Amino acid sequence: MSDTVVNDNVQNQIAIASRFCTESPSGQPLFFIGSSPSQAQSIINPSAPAAGVMVSVNQLRNRKSDFQVDDWILDSGAFTEIARHGGYRSGVEEYYWQICRWARCGNLLIAVAQDWMCEKFVLERTRLSISEHQKLTIERYDQLLKLNPPVPIMPVLQGYKISDYLSHLQQYSDHLKPNQWVGIGSVCRRNGSPDEIADILKSIKLIRPDLRLHGFGLKILALENLEVRQNLYSCDSMAWSYPLRFRPEGDSVQNPKLNLAHSYQAKITAVNDSVHYRQPPSTAGAGNGQGRKPKWNTKTKAIRIPEKYADKLIELARQWELGDNFQ
Repeated sequence: MSDTVVNDNVQNQIAIASRFCTESPSGQPLFFIGSSPSQAQSIINPSAPAAGVMVSVNQLRNRKSDFQVDDWILDSGAFTEIARHGGYRSGVEEYYWQICRWARCGNLLIAVAQDWMCEKFVLERTRLSISEHQKLTIERYDQLLKLNPPVPIMPVLQGYKISDYLSHLQQYSDHLKPNQWVGIGSVCRRNGSPDEIADILKSIKLIRPDLRLHGFGLKILALENLEVRQNLYSCDSMAWSYPLRFRPEGDSVQNPKLNLAHSYQAKITAVNDSVHYRQPPSTAGAGNGQGRKPKWNTKTKAIRIPEKYADKLIELARQWELGDNFQ
């Protein structure tokens, strides 16, 4: 890739990013509500608005006309492709052209890279290992960047155990730029175990506290966990639509789609506005007045682990998982 193309790509990403100035206060991650393209503008609750919408490329492939939308994220539709078909049915170039086509609608903040999830049932479907899924995830990310897309691309960290995510973080190396917006994959089915999600996020932040982490498919149950929210920059969910999918003769009749979506945004806002004031008790350690305080190298409150210790941290995580018979 030539220097001219690289520079143009950087300038494009800076220009797009500058159009989205919303910051994520500590404990209040930005929420993007999953939506169809036809409802992408009306779905936003005017009284308790989400930061934007998340639209899957799977809902756009057969669409002809533009759609009305403000701030939004383009999802790669990875879950459907990998879980149902065992892999991507088209090349990276096809996704690139989809990004170019839909970038003219509203303010497309970022497009999610085509990752490979690492849940057990997905691995059984692909018959590949976690390390192979991680390698494929980085390969498709790099291939997409080389095409010089018109908007930023969100890389995705994949794994299942903490050591998996830390290993994938190391594999990305300097591919992940300072303060980059990065997705955390294979967490959407852990909403019932928010402590596990928090541990994954905290571990990543130990090594790269600068990264802006996005949690895919996180429901209110997970977001009620303070540590989950404190370590997230943003998240998304389609959970508001569950009554329409599983109880077609119940809630869907009494509550039109927009009412369900607006109500869900209000609940997310309530979680951010009330729960985040409850702080955990202080414990002994660096930074709370006991012992030597660390020197902060970034604005984040996380402690940055020097790169030379990262491999040791991964090994310690693996030992802990084996000792606890982590599943």
